Amino acid sequence: MNTLQKYISNQFLLTFFMTLIVLSFVMSVGLIFKAVGLISRGASIEIVLRFIWGGFPFTLSYSIPISLLVCSLLVFGRLSSDSEIMAMRACGVSLFDIMRMPLLISLLLSIFCLYLNNNVSPESSYSRKTNRRAIGVNEVAAMIEPGKTIKSEDFGNGISIFVKERNGKYLTDVRIVEPLDSSSGAYRELSARSAEMTTEENNSILRIDLFNVVINTFSASGTKEITSVTAASLPFHMTIGGGEIKQNKPPSRRPKDKPSWQLAADLQVDKLFPTNDPHKKKNLTRSKVEIYNRIGLAFSCFCFVLIGIPLGIKQHRRESSVGLALSLAVAGGFYLFAILGESLAKHQNQFSHIVVIIPLFICIGLGTYLIKKGN
Repeated sequence: MNTLQKYISNQFLLTFFMTLIVLSFVMSVGLIFKAVGLISRGASIEIVLRFIWGGFPFTLSYSIPISLLVCSLLVFGRLSSDSEIMAMRACGVSLFDIMRMPLLISLLLSIFCLYLNNNVSPESSYSRKTNRRAIGVNEVAAMIEPGKTIKSEDFGNGISIFVKERNGKYLTDVRIVEPLDSSSGAYRELSARSAEMTTEENNSILRIDLFNVVINTFSASGTKEITSVTAASLPFHMTIGGGEIKQNKPPSRRPKDKPSWQLAADLQVDKLFPTNDPHKKKNLTRSKVEIYNRIGLAFSCFCFVLIGIPLGIKQHRRESSVGLALSLAVAGGFYLFAILGESLAKHQNQFSHIVVIIPLFICIGLGTYLIKKGN
């Protein structure tokens, strides 16, 4: 590598990493606020860190290509405005030689993003899904405050809880109202002198052990139907988010939660043993779109640099406004095609997977044209 290539590479990499840090932070602001909210509501640091990890690879999938586009515009725009590009061309250096190292860097980052999109992001997305129940348990436990009746959809089935005093996981004078029949409106009331909160099944179920319990059943009008029942102790379980949670049964994976090799295996099985189930056919269509979308998103790194460099060189000339507008249109249009492909997949369109890679061919063709024109 000669001195010129080292100079361009150093400028490009420095600007890229600075841009990546800023963009990743901006794109993760919503994730950070959610994490702070979880901490304030009593979620453990471990769960919060797992929650952040679940969203960070997805952020990198978009921030890396956009950072490369911005970096190409900034670096080569500055080189052009300082007449360094003109000096290089006067010394007989072609435009392709000038942009050789940035293109190589973008190609390496495309391979990294390919691994990120096909393996890391699906696993992190699935881990975020499996952590939701544990996060929900911590949120619900933190919401139980003394002297306040808590009603939340997170409890499921319209359960409400009142606690007179609380000391950590220990509760005093607890009253729980639980609907028995949604059609008749009947409900039961559990009153306990004391209680203790714990979690079960890997933090997926909140358990409240009630002591010195009195159980009353009421009709919809509030009339007591039977004589009060007493018990020395009674465990009360709350499945967070409604549905049944069974031990040792992990949640099912959506197409976006599966690695690409697993999606490809599902498609191969469908070729050998076609299915007529509409739901499975829809998931298979989405699986095909997901594979192509991951490939297109990864190689957008190379495409954005291929277009960004000639546009960056021109942005300080007469065509500056056109170059900036075109660069925004390229980035926006690239992701609009991905959104369009996913929308078509929901309607089981057989060409939906082709739509998501159309921007790759457009970007390569446009970048090649601009480079030839620049030479």
